[in-house]
Amino acid sequence: MSPWAIPKAMRPKSLRRHADRSPESAGRVDDDFVNDHMSEELFKRLKASKSLPSPPGVALRVLELARSDDASLEDLQKTISSDPALSSKILKFVNSPAAGLGRSTASLEEAVNHIGLRGVQLMALSFSLVSSGKSTAGKSASFDYDRFWSRSLACAVAAKVLARTVGRIDPNEAFITGLLFHIGQLAITLALPDEYEELLKIVAEHPHTLLALEQEKLGTTHVDASAWLLQQWRIPEGIWQAILRFRETVASAPTPDRISLSRVLHLSNVTSALLSDSKCERAGMASEILKLAKDHLDLGEAGWTDLYNQIVVEWKAYGQLLSVKAGTDKSFSDLQEEAQEQIAALSIATQKENVGIKQQNQQLMQQARVDVLTGIANRASFDERLKGEIERARRTECPLVLCMLDVDHFKKFNDTYGHMIGDRVLHLVATALRGAIRKMDFVARYGGEEFAVIAPECSLENAQVLAERLRTSVQAARLTINGNIVEVTISVGVSCAHWPAKPASESELLQSADAQLYEAKRGGRNCVRIDQRLAQAA
Repeated sequence: MSPWAIPKAMRPKSLRRHADRSPESAGRVDDDFVNDHMSEELFKRLKASKSLPSPPGVALRVLELARSDDASLEDLQKTISSDPALSSKILKFVNSPAAGLGRSTASLEEAVNHIGLRGVQLMALSFSLVSSGKSTAGKSASFDYDRFWSRSLACAVAAKVLARTVGRIDPNEAFITGLLFHIGQLAITLALPDEYEELLKIVAEHPHTLLALEQEKLGTTHVDASAWLLQQWRIPEGIWQAILRFRETVASAPTPDRISLSRVLHLSNVTSALLSDSKCERAGMASEILKLAKDHLDLGEAGWTDLYNQIVVEWKAYGQLLSVKAGTDKSFSDLQEEAQEQIAALSIATQKENVGIKQQNQQLMQQARVDVLTGIANRASFDERLKGEIERARRTECPLVLCMLDVDHFKKFNDTYGHMIGDRVLHLVATALRGAIRKMDFVARYGGEEFAVIAPECSLENAQVLAERLRTSVQAARLTINGNIVEVTISVGVSCAHWPAKPASESELLQSADAQLYEAKRGGRNCVRIDQRLAQAA
């Protein structure tokens, strides 16, 4: 009997506590959840969003019935019958190989009786969510909605098959857990489209960094957001807790004698990646899943191959039911051969790299001198360049100009729009500065929101022109946030040295430019200040 259908007093305490929450206690649970697992800023934005995925009307009524002491199969049947499309999907499911009943069912009543209250509840919720969730497609250019549902369905089917194999976990519960494991990613991309779009562009080149980058930029991961969203829907606690424990499970030692739902989820997630990711993204996963199957299920290659074949067949069957692209023509041995080919190709590539190792080292050194966020030189590169330019200016007796620049009111960008928008501001400023300097000049990110420009062979008069060009170039650049154009400005401090009349050390140039930058800030910002002593020396 389903934990949702038994009398309230007999339910497990975790389900009873979750189902009986008052609005006040729900708020306290939310607070605890946020403190432990989510950044407060992301929590507030998710709560305020009107576009989060949610169960449609019929699925919500199914969930309400699940929490009712008096719910019956007849009540559930009537509720599902109100949605002909959902009724048809459940009938197709019961008569499909995926259900494994081995008999033909002609009516919804028979279907409900065959797969039980728990099975119908979870299948109705699953089918409704996929159908409604697909309608959100098109809100983000970088988020592939079709691939999202295809992989989610693969994860769900893999979880169901694995749970059936283990024998101690409800396969239907495993199915819904796998299906909704990544639903937080859909929630975030709908609630924070601009920020997540920028994050996905970075992830496209480094797909295995998604969770780490989400944690860095958003203060949480989409996995934690999935657990939070399911908590809001009042899904049984065991499901969202399994998702919440996912990362902890991945890091812990295997326990084949007492495998948990979160452990099944771990294996299912790798399996779904193996099935639906691109060739380069799934590199090494064939070996990884074999090791996981051995460690967690005590299965050898032959045993895992049988499970893989079952998963592929059921994935395709569910895909036809839900109109989701699913299925693959690759056997597990095909994937192993593919992996071997990739290893061989990597070996050849390594040999080629060894031939050009000197060039590669030079490229790595160059990368170490570049600021990852803005694409311009970093502080270490600036320090080295300034020292070299001072030496050259001393030998040639030519003037040398140093401009220190700071983004005005940068903290307000972070506080108002979030750190991802702050990152966009820094990138915009760097791009504008790079386009405003001469070929012989050098621009770098000095630290935080501060930048520096070194201009060799630049007179005091030309320094004024250069500094104004830097300032106006940034001001002319436009930053669009939520459809609104926001102006970005900088303050500029300038110092200059001329050998032998006005020589200076690195520290003297920096102190002078920094002092002028401070004066520009005090003078109202978005302006230029030049060391007056230089004018007198000129």
